[in-house]
Amino acid sequence: MVLVLLISLGFLVYGRIFSAKVSIVVAPSIAKVKIGDREFSSSEEFNIQPGEYTVSVSADGFEARTGKLVAKADEISNVHLYLVPSSAETENWYNEHDSDALIMGEIKSWERLKEIDELVEKEPVLANLPLTVEYYTDDYAKYTKFIISFDLDDSSRGFYLIMKDYTGEGKQAALDKLAEIGMDTKDLKLEYQDFTEDRLNYRAE
Repeated sequence: MVLVLLISLGFLVYGRIFSAKVSIVVAPSIAKVKIGDREFSSSEEFNIQPGEYTVSVSADGFEARTGKLVAKADEISNVHLYLVPSSAETENWYNEHDSDALIMGEIKSWERLKEIDELVEKEPVLANLPLTVEYYTDDYAKYTKFIISFDLDDSSRGFYLIMKDYTGEGKQAALDKLAEIGMDTKDLKLEYQDFTEDRLNYRAE
């Protein structure tokens, strides 16, 4: 009995150390996914031995994609991507296949969130955004002066800042505030949005 228990525990520990989970979500649904020398469907979850693998995803009429997958023990590795149509027969594929279009939209959202996480890792000060600067009126009502946020800059694979100004503070007020929280404001790309006409509509909670 003790021996059986020890063997069972051994398999459990071995399985946790030498098994990695992989989640596949790919569009279109007709795509074939190959990881190493094994083939999988476009939506699948399975266990694999930890290590580095070559991943290829292909479908007739779409641009194939390849990449690397690093599967780590006791972690989930994601293969979440979509293929771009490359022929006249498939150019309207996502317009004609609602389920694939929905999956593609979800994958794009995941990719964007991943890019944001990577940016914040490189620029930790971005974790402080969005930043809201407020003020009080004589009757102690609290209003918003301006809000600073950021978004991905697809042209440079970096980021740009957005200032929504409700009281006419101007760009410099945003740059000064960013410098206060430790951001290097030199050469920052700042998009200024004037909301002064809506000032009284932005009472802070």
